[in-house]
Amino acid sequence: MAEDAMKDWKIARTGISLLLNNKTEEAEALFTEHPHSFHVKAGRCFVLFMNALMTFEEDKFQQATLLLKDMERECAGDIGWLKSVKSKVFRAEETDKDYVNKLERQIVLADTQVFSAVSLFLQQELTGYVRGCWMLRKAWRVYQHAYTQISQLYRRTFGTNPTEISPCCINPSNGSSLQSPQSPESSEWSIPSCNGYTNNVTPMSSPSGLRSSLSMFFSLTGITSEQQTPFVEPSEVTRLMSAASFGYGVYQLCVSLLPPSVLKVIHFFGFEGNRQSGLAALMYARLGEDMRAPLATLSLLWYHTIVRPFFALDGSNVKAGVAAAKQLIAECHAEFQNSALFLFFAGRMERLETNVDAALEAFGKAVEVATQREVKLLCLHEVAWCHVIRLSYDEAYRSLLQLQQQSRWSKGFYAYLAMVCCGANGKFDVLLSLYGKILPWFHETKNESQLDVFIMRRLPKIVDKETGHPYTVLYYKLLVYESLYLWNALPSCSTESLREISHECKENHSEEPMVGLTDLIEGAAFLYLGDTEAAIKSFRNCLKCRYPSKDEYDQHVSAFALYELGSSLNSNNNPNEGKNFLSKAQTQYKDYDFETRLNLRIHAALKNI
Repeated sequence: MAEDAMKDWKIARTGISLLLNNKTEEAEALFTEHPHSFHVKAGRCFVLFMNALMTFEEDKFQQATLLLKDMERECAGDIGWLKSVKSKVFRAEETDKDYVNKLERQIVLADTQVFSAVSLFLQQELTGYVRGCWMLRKAWRVYQHAYTQISQLYRRTFGTNPTEISPCCINPSNGSSLQSPQSPESSEWSIPSCNGYTNNVTPMSSPSGLRSSLSMFFSLTGITSEQQTPFVEPSEVTRLMSAASFGYGVYQLCVSLLPPSVLKVIHFFGFEGNRQSGLAALMYARLGEDMRAPLATLSLLWYHTIVRPFFALDGSNVKAGVAAAKQLIAECHAEFQNSALFLFFAGRMERLETNVDAALEAFGKAVEVATQREVKLLCLHEVAWCHVIRLSYDEAYRSLLQLQQQSRWSKGFYAYLAMVCCGANGKFDVLLSLYGKILPWFHETKNESQLDVFIMRRLPKIVDKETGHPYTVLYYKLLVYESLYLWNALPSCSTESLREISHECKENHSEEPMVGLTDLIEGAAFLYLGDTEAAIKSFRNCLKCRYPSKDEYDQHVSAFALYELGSSLNSNNNPNEGKNFLSKAQTQYKDYDFETRLNLRIHAALKNI
């Protein structure tokens, strides 16, 4: 491989490492020196997207989306069908550098589609889901095509398969020939293969007549599509395999985490996701020399410490991914020991193990060393949750108010949590003052996301509508407990806190903000304390008091109670009754709080049965 091209990907990797080690200015200076480098632009694009994914700030997503579209246009133009025709007509000889660059652009092209699809899925709109599925379909075909070429190179170079799994070689399910109307965001690409012929990435066939004519022209003039694959250095072959594995791993995780309703669309487009293949691909990618290796490690940490507990992929066992996260952090300690992001994940790991003091220490250190505003706010977000988990309402209020003032992400969410923490601490004057200031802003909220809808449904419960007076301390504590439960943070509470929660629930049936919420929270507390029998009794009580007259209000209480009861019965050697309750939770309720996440959990639970 040419020395200057080698330098480019190494520069990109160096810049990414500098960014992850809190050296933002040095990284920007390095990137600025190479404004036209494809690898540097791709590296910046990846970092910006992952930054947006973790901080969830709208302006970051907009920046990432623009950069992703720019990268897509550049890649599609460089490896498109017309360019391959020119190379055939003029018999341009392909060098090893040209060939590697072509493969690299195929991989980045697929990466842009996966990242764009993730952005659309996070908006949680129906049209976004359909467009996102179409983007993933295109990404699948490019990954499959690029992987086939790289694996051939790998076998030719090393005499073995690149990995034991070879995940990208798996054929899509029976929908590969399906056609779909072209969306405004999708452009038709054509990827020249290692033998020089054109392979369409999308199932669209236009302009088939022109291509047939050109193929005939080539055959009549003696221009053939067979070209000798150039020699590629072994180190570059390994790096390309690592590069392809990163995007493919993110793609597989993304697809595997989609709700069942979207999976139907995925199957219609002719492909599916495999979580274990995705994790294996990312593990392979993180051990390579490519610029994506540190990002693969971050993706794995994000999955094990954030995705698994939030989506409750392992039920109430939020510690399930801690061992893997510990190993990842230990292996990266030498290179990233003072990285704010790695300290953040170390804090998440401690929090999941109920070591809240150690988590606060890690988050505090991360805030001190972080040079990016978004990373600081990310850690402050976790600090606030740690205080809520400890039921330290005063400290939680101060942290949440700071976030409400500084963060661009869901100010309404932080304001809501701050108010209920004030109420749980008996500071009703502060609660009413904050409520009066925030109320006009709440009414201006667009109600676009599920979180916005959640907040607007809770707003009428903050203050008595008829009198304008606050409710009782126990009332607001239940709203705090509800948030801990819905964000799957109750398992991180200490045994003492869980006992306190279950004790207060027993005395609070007359003051609950939603019918059955007390029993639901009490059952969850018993479950995390290891008393399954008591938990089942509480969940049954919850459903009993809600049916039938109260069931049209706050439907998430019924849906979650059915899920918890079904899961508990299944683990308590009563799978038939458990399956019945899980099926009811899946079919009887729609448009309730956290519906997408609960459906994912129900789907997994039914699959296990």
